[in-house]
Amino acid sequence: MATKVKNKRKFNIETSGKNGFIFGLLCILLFYPPFFRGLFFDQELLPTHIFSFGLGTVWLFTKMKSKGRVIRSIPDILGLAIVGMYFISIFYGVNIRLAIGEFLKYANYYMIYLLVRDYTVDDEKNKKIILNVLLLSGVVVSIIGIGSAIGTFSYNGAFVSGRINSTFQYPNALASYLIALFIVALGLLQNSENIKEKFFYAVLANLFIFTFIPTFSRGMWVLAPVVFMMYFILVPVSKKIQTVIYGLVTIIPAAVFSLLFIKGIGSSNGLMQWGVLLISIIITIGITYLCEKRIEKLDKISYKSVFKVGVIVIVIIGIMGGIALNTTQPLILSNMNSEKDTWKFTSRNISDVLKNKEYRLEVNETIKNPENKTYAGEIDIYSVNNEGKSESLLNENITESKHLVLNFTTTDETEAIRINFINYYINTEVAFDQATLYDAQTEEKIKDIKLKYKYIPESLVARINSFDLSGNSTQARFSFYKDAFKIIKDYPILGAGGGAWATIYFTYQSYMYWSTQAHNYIMQLWIEIGTLGFLIYITFIGTLLFNVYKAIRKSKNVKTKMMQTSICVGWLTLLIHSMMDFDLSLGAMSILLWALLGLTNQMEIKIGKKETNSNSLRYISISICLLLVIGSGFLHLGQQYSKKAIAYAQNNAIQEAIGYFEKATKVDPFTGTYHTDLATVYTIVGKKQNQYSEKAVKEISKAVVLEGYNAKILKKAAQIYMEAGQFDKGLAYTDKAVEVQPMNADNYADQTQAYLAVSKYFIDTDNRDGIDMITDRISNIKHVLNKNSQEVLQPFKYSKDLDYNLQKLDYLLDYKDDKEQLKKLDKIAMYNKFDVDIDQNEIPGGARIWNTKEGNLQVQNQAKYIVLKNTGDGYGLFYIDNLSLQEEKKYKLEIEYSSTLKDEDFDLYVYDLSNDSKVIAKLENVKDSKKFIKAELEITVPKGVVAEKQRIGIVHRGKSNGVIKIESINVIEK
Repeated sequence: MATKVKNKRKFNIETSGKNGFIFGLLCILLFYPPFFRGLFFDQELLPTHIFSFGLGTVWLFTKMKSKGRVIRSIPDILGLAIVGMYFISIFYGVNIRLAIGEFLKYANYYMIYLLVRDYTVDDEKNKKIILNVLLLSGVVVSIIGIGSAIGTFSYNGAFVSGRINSTFQYPNALASYLIALFIVALGLLQNSENIKEKFFYAVLANLFIFTFIPTFSRGMWVLAPVVFMMYFILVPVSKKIQTVIYGLVTIIPAAVFSLLFIKGIGSSNGLMQWGVLLISIIITIGITYLCEKRIEKLDKISYKSVFKVGVIVIVIIGIMGGIALNTTQPLILSNMNSEKDTWKFTSRNISDVLKNKEYRLEVNETIKNPENKTYAGEIDIYSVNNEGKSESLLNENITESKHLVLNFTTTDETEAIRINFINYYINTEVAFDQATLYDAQTEEKIKDIKLKYKYIPESLVARINSFDLSGNSTQARFSFYKDAFKIIKDYPILGAGGGAWATIYFTYQSYMYWSTQAHNYIMQLWIEIGTLGFLIYITFIGTLLFNVYKAIRKSKNVKTKMMQTSICVGWLTLLIHSMMDFDLSLGAMSILLWALLGLTNQMEIKIGKKETNSNSLRYISISICLLLVIGSGFLHLGQQYSKKAIAYAQNNAIQEAIGYFEKATKVDPFTGTYHTDLATVYTIVGKKQNQYSEKAVKEISKAVVLEGYNAKILKKAAQIYMEAGQFDKGLAYTDKAVEVQPMNADNYADQTQAYLAVSKYFIDTDNRDGIDMITDRISNIKHVLNKNSQEVLQPFKYSKDLDYNLQKLDYLLDYKDDKEQLKKLDKIAMYNKFDVDIDQNEIPGGARIWNTKEGNLQVQNQAKYIVLKNTGDGYGLFYIDNLSLQEEKKYKLEIEYSSTLKDEDFDLYVYDLSNDSKVIAKLENVKDSKKFIKAELEITVPKGVVAEKQRIGIVHRGKSNGVIKIESINVIEK
């Protein structure tokens, strides 16, 4: 009997030791993720998968011996269901490789959730250890961010454009992360009884707020007070006063000294900046110590007294804020100590202006310009429309010290004005003071423009100044959400699979933008696993919230209530902010979220004894974990092989590159880019060895199957198939590239270029069937382009290559049955029917209008022609740019037109702008005709002309109601 007890004790000690080792590894797993670019990229994420699943395998093995349960609660089951939804999406998703990647992510997060939950479910000590590990990780992240801003550390992407990104390389994610940790630190601070512990957590809370402010995350600036208020509401009544006190103790010193820190970035030395942080921490420790001495008395204070104190604090903060907002000083922009000419500028936006109204800006300026540079400063005034686009209203160079008066008039699209105060040249300086905007007609003062705040950093002012609903960032997010709902509508039940947004958003987008993330975690999840998965996730979160509510309500332990409140508010912070950004696309952020979810108290469900003791499920679980380790390992190995292959290819070691790309496709057959890269190197060798050309076609066909929505892969497939002589298939892939990415004008340019290249081949080989195949498709190209250009939310950018290609395709269509004319395809310089306006500016592509002061030339688009009319008293010019003529060659220009003008009021000129603008051909006094007729002009291009520096100008001299109608203008080399 004694022996049995002894053996049992020995077993428990061994099991405890193993569990301690696993728990230590879990702490490491929770600590390091933020330090590797937030685990956003597979390069860092896949090794973490291997670590996590390996750890999970060992843990599950220990559960077999201890007979401990793995699934304990309803949230555990729902979490597993979410992982299951991502698993089944592999079999129907639009991108199998990304679906596998998302499944591995959620399997990893769920494994961490289970590990955290298992080691903390009945162990408050372990729970606190894990929270401390998460907080210490945040300390390192904060120090790296602050140090990078000072210049002490050099961490790629940690400090960019005046914003702290730290190791996440993304400021908004960092801001969300820091506020979540701040709430956790605040909860532990309030739970602590040891004064040293209180100092520790107070310092951490201070550090997180200190680092949070220079992220300049406007969304989190708005959300942070809401989060704190939510925390205040949820904490037990007995802790509310303490919450306010410790909140103020940590936030106020951090905020004040963080603003000083921001002001000193780039101007103060490193030691002073570190000193600012240190002073902030010391003040927090000092006040914490004073509060600790009186905290018990403070807890007994009535809420009425607290309310009065709160009002007083708010009033004081308000007064201080008012002083800060109204204390200004002259704006000094200087390059006196610069080593080269450098742009120094400050912008001020003013929205209190009306359209088409004259205003006057007055400002005092003092300059230093000892070397008599061109100017010492500059003031630029811009009109800003409701889309955020700017138009110059006035530019004034500053050459002397004086009181400057500038008059300007807003436009019919002005929603606001932006005034830029600028200094540029080395050894110059300009000081601006007392800037005021007036109504030029009524002399009413519109606004005193605050040029520089004495106590508020300019970077903070600029960030706040840009916070408006017409901003590009907000508009972009609304577009993302609108496009996301289009996808959800097409994939309503099960979704489109993991990685669906990144795969197919191009097909659904309202205008051309690049964003592999939907900037809304819940919506992206809805897209990926459908309404069913979305409901499971909402139920998962809702059940956890219900468990927290029950725990807070039923527990008599105030510390438990405080810890659960801080944990809950922490993960709610991450979730709420993820609805306006892509924070949770960073693996480190999701790991923090799922770790906090695992720390949440839950009600356990009862499971029968037989089911609990069954090892069959554990064997299956262990086997699955091992498969996940192996699978993640293969994917990681594929990345390594691909990197080596690319390195060899860049060094022209093609055979070695082929070898490693082949290895990559074997260990990871699901990544389309590996097959594409392999096909590309096969084509290089295939030019000498035909069997490699066949291999190239085979590999690219695999890539297309795997990533059929990838326009780059589709265009590469088109190239490889056409090089292999399979023109029909190649052109079909160029069409498909346009279909999956219809808002990218470059795709149309590539498509039309491919059609022209194949057309040239068919013309040279006299392939009648091939020419017919091309011409049958041409009309649809223009139809699709015009349709999409009219539906796009933001107009396409004009592309001269696309415009020229479309003109040549028009020529091909018009002369498809004329063999001799088709041979002149390469001699086309212009074949313009003026029927394309992809930038939707109501002027045909590649054309523009110029008027004299009295001119009023306008263009109207009709079905088969354009109309030029000029009701002004001066002449106007209709320019057609981007004409490309070769020196010492002859061309024939042909214009098909009708005109009701007098002959002397209608001229056509061909200009060359190679050096100075000069006329190289002209057709003056064009005869009038009510019917459409053709006029011709011979062009002999002089020597020294640079191609693409020519343009056509059509003059309408006005002073009449007559119009010019133009069907087409053609310029063909003779």
